[in-house]
Amino acid sequence: SYLRVWSTVKLDSDDETVIVDGEGPIQSTPEDLADDSPFSASSPRWLLWSFKMQREDGRVQYPLLLVYFSPSSGSSRQKMLYSSFTTFVSEELKIAKVHELRDLDDLTTPALEAMHLASVTR
Repeated sequence: SYLRVWSTVKLDSDDETVIVDGEGPIQSTPEDLADDSPFSASSPRWLLWSFKMQREDGRVQYPLLLVYFSPSSGSSRQKMLYSSFTTFVSEELKIAKVHELRDLDDLTTPALEAMHLASVTR
């Protein structure tokens, strides 16, 4: 059994039910996820990601990020559906900040760390 540090979430085929469609082990990197996952360059998804992050002051954090992946090449209908459900997903997960991502090439460890740091108040 693995410690899950990421999950991908999507709308089921009925376009009304939110389901988990992928999970990954602690050894996974964002780059692994972009290469080998339920993600595709044309299908929206939500990504719930936690990772170890060493702060400059020595503190260690395990932030939990909610990323809304909405590829430019996706269908307008899907983007509209996912966009309308994003607030519901963030409220159910009790995560206030949703980060948007449009390109799988931007799904990297430095990018996720930057997203987190940009949303943290000091």
